[in-house]
Amino acid sequence: MVSKPRHFQRMLAIGVGLIGGSICLSAKQRGLVGHVLGYSRRLETAHEALRLGLIDECVVGPGDSNLRTVEAVVLSIPVQQYKPVLTQFLPVLPANCVFFDAGSTKADVVDVLNELEHAFPGLKARFVPAHPIAGGESHGPHAAVAGLFENRNCVLTPMEQTHTAHVHKVESFWQALGARVSFMAALDHDEMFGTVSHLPHFLAFAYVASVLNHPKGAQFMKEGGAGYRDFTRIAASSPEMWADIFQNNSKALLDALSAFEATSARLRNAIENDDRSTLERVLSEAAAYRSQWTQK
Repeated sequence: MVSKPRHFQRMLAIGVGLIGGSICLSAKQRGLVGHVLGYSRRLETAHEALRLGLIDECVVGPGDSNLRTVEAVVLSIPVQQYKPVLTQFLPVLPANCVFFDAGSTKADVVDVLNELEHAFPGLKARFVPAHPIAGGESHGPHAAVAGLFENRNCVLTPMEQTHTAHVHKVESFWQALGARVSFMAALDHDEMFGTVSHLPHFLAFAYVASVLNHPKGAQFMKEGGAGYRDFTRIAASSPEMWADIFQNNSKALLDALSAFEATSARLRNAIENDDRSTLERVLSEAAAYRSQWTQK
């Protein structure tokens, strides 16, 4: 693999699970960073990341003197943890280091930054919200993959106050990881991914839960084939992370769920009334679009 120009001499990863660990591993292998420090609420998680070679050094907490020369900080933790974690670390980090994240929701990130701006002036100027569209149902440092972001989309949602130089730096970093970078407003991002990401995960979790509630649910699941496997795969994802996402993006998710329920009711009505024409029309429209989408 051809190495890319080094972007940061020292980078701190707050959160070293699937996404954070993959960022670190890929950046290290491509020579994008000189030295990677890793922090996790659970010290054993950071130690595992160190053992696996995802990071070069464990950070115990904000009292670590090695934080004074960090050039970039990437947050790969639930968004609900941003405020307490940033409040802890910001006082000891260099005033010119750039921040970016990998959270699946973005408007709530902006809300956190607005709350912290008074105590930490200039934070919004050097924070570039980001969302790499990559992942999987496994989580933890052991799930990290060096090529996770190769040919994947990554959405950046910079604010008006975000310094252009920092935006370019973070954009270039994601591109060097192999991602295709695009830009949109935070609210537009949340509306879009409430439909194409958060709702599918919600439905997968809900479906598996409904099957398990059936008296013979466990037996049914043993006989599930490829369709069951493909549809339910994402229901094995981190419950903590997805509970946060559902709460953080509740409006967009509930709007998408209402639209789904309307279509579901239409199909149910067609089945109940033996309305083959409506049933085939709706299914055909969905099948035609899905077949085209897989060819892109």
